Amino acid sequence: MAAGTGPTPELTRVHRVLIGVVVSGALIIAGIGFAGSYAAVRELAVKKGFGNFSYVFPVGIDAGICVLLALDLLLTWIRIPFPLLR
Repeated sequence: MAAGTGPTPELTRVHRVLIGVVVSGALIIAGIGFAGSYAAVRELAVKKGFGNFSYVFPVGIDAGICVLLALDLLLTWIRIPFPLLR
């Protein structure tokens, strides 16, 4: 055990319920955000002439954001700063 760390506190039933509420709320908010983002980006892609690709283009944009955020978190965790991601 590392110096200065104590035992990990046990999660009670209340903690588990609270975690469930937070995760559920985060998923709902993420779903609302994805739906709004998808609609806006798809509309723009249609206006710019993307044709049938306009249906998948917004998913690619959101997936790219998620991957770059995960990369930033990973690099921060292993202490390799990459300011271009920010």
